Amino acid sequence: MPDARPILKWAGGKGQLLDRLQPLFPPKFNRYIEPFAGAGAVFFRLHNLGLIGANPRLRVKPAILNDFNGELMAVYQAVRDHLDELLDELTRHQAHVNDPDYYYYVRNLDREPDFRQWPLPVRAARTIFLNKTGYNGLYRVNQSGYFNVPFGRYQHPTVLDRETLKAAHLALQHVDLMCSDFAQPLRLARKGDFIYIDPPYQPLSRTANFTAYTSRGFGWSEQQRLAKWLARIARRGCYVLINNADTPQVRELYCSAFQERGVLIHMESFETTRNINSAPDARSGGQELTVWNY
Repeated sequence: MPDARPILKWAGGKGQLLDRLQPLFPPKFNRYIEPFAGAGAVFFRLHNLGLIGANPRLRVKPAILNDFNGELMAVYQAVRDHLDELLDELTRHQAHVNDPDYYYYVRNLDREPDFRQWPLPVRAARTIFLNKTGYNGLYRVNQSGYFNVPFGRYQHPTVLDRETLKAAHLALQHVDLMCSDFAQPLRLARKGDFIYIDPPYQPLSRTANFTAYTSRGFGWSEQQRLAKWLARIARRGCYVLINNADTPQVRELYCSAFQERGVLIHMESFETTRNINSAPDARSGGQELTVWNY
């Protein structure tokens, strides 16, 4: 079985930063908590390294993955609990990967009044299909909460990736999956837990504003609330590792929040490619800020 890796493309995914982030992972921790699961690149790397569930005395499940995006968490739940049914649904979609009419038909299914009550593997397969065949792998909804990304026109998109899905299925066993505000999993954090934070970033420009993963969005007031929560659990004795856009406002936000709680932090900046930006000339040279407290 190959190593587990992300199932979906996701704006801000950490695949290209994993080798730089890995030396910052705590060598030992109790539970792993990720309040903004996204593509789960860090989770899957920790799983492959054998760091999740390494404490045999842990009395709770070894990891919590949370995201406010219900369709994303439906994918994780279907992969964990309904893999065979999901594979069957994806087999049907794979036959239509180059058909724009089929794409728009599937895209508009969330307009159906009973869509949220559809079987989990059906909804999850739809999300995977749209992610693999939609423009640039972007997940975006309008103010009504309807998916509105155009057709991507890839030559040979792979919707049915059996080996990746089977590896993810194994990695997700004994993982708690939540779909809630980020504060809910943070309330469960205890001393010795490792919390990785990769929120929707503060926009660097109008064209770089990709916070519309849900119709609620993620504005500056949410960034402030998050920073206060992170300083609180760091004071509690948790290992906190954060990524965000490297801007003076974000640096000041974390410095102030952690200083108020008397917690020492470290900061480092990495250059990365923002390859989901809709403007091609804005896809390079982005600075990622990494913050940690241990």
